[in-house]
Amino acid sequence: MKYFLPILFMASCLFLSSCASTYRSVDPHKMPFSFTENTGDIQYSYTYDALKIMNNKKYVKKEFKRGMRVVAVRITNNSDKALRLNENLKLLVGNNQTVPVDPTIVAQNIKQGTWIYLLYLPLTITFTTTNTTYNNNYGITDDTKITRLPIGPFMSLGNILVASSSNKSFRKDLQKFNLMEKTIQPGETFYGLMTLNGLASDPIKFEVK
Repeated sequence: MKYFLPILFMASCLFLSSCASTYRSVDPHKMPFSFTENTGDIQYSYTYDALKIMNNKKYVKKEFKRGMRVVAVRITNNSDKALRLNENLKLLVGNNQTVPVDPTIVAQNIKQGTWIYLLYLPLTITFTTTNTTYNNNYGITDDTKITRLPIGPFMSLGNILVASSSNKSFRKDLQKFNLMEKTIQPGETFYGLMTLNGLASDPIKFEVK
């Protein structure tokens, strides 16, 4: 029992310093939009780096590696007709009409690895205990005991659970705020997410057809 707290402390330090990270929800309602435009029929705002703003470093790295950008948008329909992207609402990035990446593909490409943490399985912490017996006031080493604590399985399981839960939450946000599946009614304001291919921060425009 006397080694329980030191062991627990060391195991906790190793776990907390491992790679899996908790996902922080990318809610477009809470985003500081960097650009706003009013064209009459619609008013829209957007901001790049939605994942970075929420400090989702693990996902930002994947985003950059895959050449994608998750963008938060706010669209107010001031027209007298319902608007739907790629039907009567056109998205332009720079000067090119663009279709956002499907959220299912985004979730598959921008996610934390999970099974990689099985590499932690062999990890152990080793403790050496020396028992000393005394004879005629002289210390004599009598016995050395080696104790090995297998912390690898706990670290593997903990990281896999954190990564899996985070990926699931990220996927839910992409679906919940999916601009591609939203019909924006007259007078309605929609807060959404869309993912663009490419790493450039080109100007974004929405036009009513």
